[in-house]
Amino acid sequence: MNLTRAFSFVFDDPDWWKITLTIGLLQFIPFVGQIALLGCTIMTARSLASGQERPLPRLDQIGDMFREGFSSLIISVFYYLPIIIFSCFFFCLVGVIIASSSNREPPFGILIGLLICFSIMLLPFTLITQPALLIGIGRYVQTGSFSAALQPGEIWQWFRNYPVEWLVLWLVSVLCYFVASLGSIFFMIGIIFSVPYAAFVFGHLLGQTVRQVTTTPAPPSL
Repeated sequence: MNLTRAFSFVFDDPDWWKITLTIGLLQFIPFVGQIALLGCTIMTARSLASGQERPLPRLDQIGDMFREGFSSLIISVFYYLPIIIFSCFFFCLVGVIIASSSNREPPFGILIGLLICFSIMLLPFTLITQPALLIGIGRYVQTGSFSAALQPGEIWQWFRNYPVEWLVLWLVSVLCYFVASLGSIFFMIGIIFSVPYAAFVFGHLLGQTVRQVTTTPAPPSL
């Protein structure tokens, strides 16, 4: 994985500032901006995986960005569904406890204990879901098929064949999230630049990984 290239490729495109500014400004529109951001990540990854030298999406591809972004959102919801259900159950339980206390003070000790248990139980779900989602998105980047991203058997096979590549990508995704969060420190100007920039960087890294696992023969099974 070439981290240096992932962080520098954006500026090789003379029109980088146009797509960055557009996607950055869209972040101030709830839901719409996030869909466009996901789409940019997918399109950057797919272009890089297919060998394009300048994988940044173009402004005339804005419709494709939203289509790809919406598809990746549905894929994300599919993988996070167990966590969503578990979280809903927890908050319903908290609501019942608070409602049952009536005019008395809510039992904060019980609520804190439940919160700790919830966090502990949520951790393994998260550690499984995030890498699985990355591989599912990788399958979508590779095939362009929505259903291909939702096949647990294929996802597991890809992870079993290339565990290091996917775990490294997962760890690097945390770095990209950190870069994006830096924009909140400088509010408007920072968000406009850092959020799309982090998406482009991650898209490049995802594209590198997809290209690597599809061109490198899998190691023999033990």
